[in-house]
Amino acid sequence: MRIRRCTPMKKIRRFASMRTAAALGIVFFLALGAAFPQDILPPAPASSGAALATAPPAAGTTVTAVPAPVVGKPDLSLPKDTSTQWQVGITVFSTAGLSQDNSYLAYSLPLLLKNQVSGLALHTYQQEERELAAKALIDREIAVAEKAVTDARKDRDALLFNQVPAGAAARTPVEARLTAASARLDFLRSLQPSLVEAAAEKPVSFKEGTGAGALLEVPAVPSGIYCAQAGIDLLVGGSIQEVEGYLLLDIWVFDRLAGTNVFSYRNAATRDELYASLPTFGREIARTVLGRPWSLVSFVPDPPDAALYLDGKLAASGASPTLYLAPGPHEIRLSATGYHDVTRGIELEPEKETRIDDSLEKIATGAIAISSDPPGADLYVDSLWKGKTPLAVDRPPLRSRGVLSSPGFYDLSFSMGPASPATFSFSLQKDIGTRDTHQAKVRDEFYSSLGFFAFSLPLPLFSYALAFDFALKSNYLAQDSPAAAAQAQTASLIFQGTYYGGIAVSAALFVWMVTRIVNYVRVANEIAG
Repeated sequence: MRIRRCTPMKKIRRFASMRTAAALGIVFFLALGAAFPQDILPPAPASSGAALATAPPAAGTTVTAVPAPVVGKPDLSLPKDTSTQWQVGITVFSTAGLSQDNSYLAYSLPLLLKNQVSGLALHTYQQEERELAAKALIDREIAVAEKAVTDARKDRDALLFNQVPAGAAARTPVEARLTAASARLDFLRSLQPSLVEAAAEKPVSFKEGTGAGALLEVPAVPSGIYCAQAGIDLLVGGSIQEVEGYLLLDIWVFDRLAGTNVFSYRNAATRDELYASLPTFGREIARTVLGRPWSLVSFVPDPPDAALYLDGKLAASGASPTLYLAPGPHEIRLSATGYHDVTRGIELEPEKETRIDDSLEKIATGAIAISSDPPGADLYVDSLWKGKTPLAVDRPPLRSRGVLSSPGFYDLSFSMGPASPATFSFSLQKDIGTRDTHQAKVRDEFYSSLGFFAFSLPLPLFSYALAFDFALKSNYLAQDSPAAAAQAQTASLIFQGTYYGGIAVSAALFVWMVTRIVNYVRVANEIAG
């Protein structure tokens, strides 16, 4: 048996090999730990956190107090309608197979429909529509609440499945927000539409588009989605195609609250027949826009600028062929300046047309006799020809402008009104060119004064600059060349005098210019009368 002896040198080498292996093992385990991130490990149980929180602090440590989170208060308020207008949109009609001669119908027909209903000002919500509006408000708030619950759950889950500093304290306000959002959602889902206050009426507005005549483009998505995206309550659209010489017209009206078409029309006709049927379409659409039955009123008064008041409210100012008014008994009043008012009762029948064409009686204000020398001059009152002098005209109820015109004489202007005397007598000035010559003379005087004043301005400006430059030059040469400094000082004084003299001349020319322009305006006013 052979015995191997271990020398001291071998022992040292063996020990060094063991140390190297141990170091390599430590590095391996460290690398293995780094390969598995700590944030995927589950958080410590809540009981451990509670135990640590209640355990007494070690001696010499500082404890930071964590404030108690504020629990979110659920929002149990009723939904409110924030829109202030009832919007109507009218689109360009889609086409198929239209000839070039009929291509304009795609925007001509909807524009005519728009013109027929553009005067409608107020949409009235009926009971069924108000219930639908209340339900739509609740659905809108439910969608907002569902999103709030989803966001709160995402934030809570992110804290639960990720290790964060002070995780329990960070989760508490998120849990409170989730509780409040869930309470809001449960409240809205159990809310009855009858408890939500919906508007009784709203002003009508027409949404402008980028198509021909400010029409909306043909929707590329379903009508419900398009109305929701554009904020439109009523969408009017259609299509037109040409088949064997006939035009196939399809018109539809989509109501966003109802979620369906509330009016549709489909017919094949000639172009003239389609135009003739447009008033019928307009009246059908008008009923939907108004939200109530209507009575069509044609207001054609005498004088044509009279105003129509319906139950004390202004309904039309001037003649109006199409007024959609509420049916039933009303009191109307017709009023015009210089005429007696007419007040009477009227019964407007639903879905029928009524014509109001009363003639108002003029207010007797007396007459004004107007004569001229020479006689036979034409009299114009507010640009309306009244006759030749001498003549008598009705006294105007408001201040009016009269003009006498006769060949070979200058026109003469004057004013008359309720307080004017009963007689006017004028002498016309013969047109011999003297007045025009005088006006041209004073105009030329004004232009001359303006020109002299403009030419005088450079003198004081340049004089001031030269005086300043020579003063600086005198100060600079005072020590090196006293003689040159004295000459520069003398030049500076000369230009200073020129500067003050130029200021005086410009001021005098300015005053002269002002007097010339005043005289020019005076003469022009005298000639104009």
